[in-house]
Amino acid sequence: MRVRVRFFSLVKDLAGKSEDYVELKGNTVSELLAELGKRYPKLGEWLKEEEVIVLVNGEVAPREREIREGDDIAVVPPLSGGAHGRFVERIEPKEELGDFLKVLPPEVGAVAVFVGVVKGLVESRRVTELVYEAYEPYASKKLAELVCEEIERHGLATAIVLHKQGVAKPGEPVLFIAVASRGRREALNALASIVERVKREALVWKLERREDGEYWVTSDGKRIERPKAPAEHRVTGGSVAEASDV
Repeated sequence: MRVRVRFFSLVKDLAGKSEDYVELKGNTVSELLAELGKRYPKLGEWLKEEEVIVLVNGEVAPREREIREGDDIAVVPPLSGGAHGRFVERIEPKEELGDFLKVLPPEVGAVAVFVGVVKGLVESRRVTELVYEAYEPYASKKLAELVCEEIERHGLATAIVLHKQGVAKPGEPVLFIAVASRGRREALNALASIVERVKREALVWKLERREDGEYWVTSDGKRIERPKAPAEHRVTGGSVAEASDV
């Protein structure tokens, strides 16, 4: 099977070209990378130390993903500026933004940032805390895929999404998104798109605890009162725990 592979950034420099057609004996991403390593020694040496990202038809592909004729394949290095998505225990917006700005490529002319915080008042009721329950490791993988897709879609230089997991109090940052691009229009459009996609697609569930009870919050903002759970199983700290743990 003969496939077309495009190279970007450092991978392009190591291969010495922007694209190539590769004859594959196998049909997986892993076998493609092995073939590229043999064909381009400098790239092969680098692949031993670094984990590249392979995009198949615009989606981040795991190593076991099967490749078909006609697939659009791109090989890129780990994205600069920590461009990725992941779930974290704590978000410090000033520190995250500072780190993000330190590694911007020279062509960047705009950076757009969104910080989501826990509301202290909802429907005139006082909120005591939110509990974010993430489906790991798939939740972080999904965020990373989402970021890569939006970088490709909007032509961004880099982007990052950090999402809180566990318990958060009112006023605490729970979502940090930063995008960098050549111009402000691309940055603002990409930021708005990522915010909405995280809201709809992230594999995370939000339990809102407030003075009048507990409510699961859906992606469209609807609140569903939480059924009374058996005493031995209650949600706490972003996971299901035994009653003795709470």
